[in-house]
Amino acid sequence: MPSVLGLMEQREARARQDLESWTEVLEQAQAEVDAARERVERARVGREELVSVLAEEGPVNTPVSVPSGGGAASVGGSSGSGAGHGERPPVWRSGMGEEVLSGVYREVFAAVVAASGPVNGVELTRAVGREAEIKNEVEKIRHRAYVLEKRGWLVRAKDGRFMPASSAAGRGGSPAGAERPRPGGGTA
Repeated sequence: MPSVLGLMEQREARARQDLESWTEVLEQAQAEVDAARERVERARVGREELVSVLAEEGPVNTPVSVPSGGGAASVGGSSGSGAGHGERPPVWRSGMGEEVLSGVYREVFAAVVAASGPVNGVELTRAVGREAEIKNEVEKIRHRAYVLEKRGWLVRAKDGRFMPASSAAGRGGSPAGAERPRPGGGTA
């Protein structure tokens, strides 16, 4: 009959082999993740460079559509970089509708427009179908709303709640339906 100590040594040796095997698998997976991350970064930089060149080449008011993920991003007047779920929105101008927004920016803008009044970050997060109990999700959506505010699509009240820019000016509807001053001084 084998000794208890001998059995424990065999068990430890098998566990060590398993650990080494899984460590090797993990290192291989990490190398694949690093390579994929590098490919994503190169593609993002290339896309941003292309967007920048196309924006410089074309007339300022003529939107140039460039594929970004699953949709097209409007480049004319857009000076932002990729933001994960769609291009940063262009600065609002008369005649622009929400169709020029992409990804989460479009969802956030649509949720604010659809709301019966000003909405805070938690309400906005729920309205776009995210888990408002997760602080990081709320911050992601709030950040998108801040970007839309800076670009003239939304305004933020003193209490931090968001509303469509034209509603704050007393015009109703969406920014696309009202002529108004450039963003920046548009907080209520």
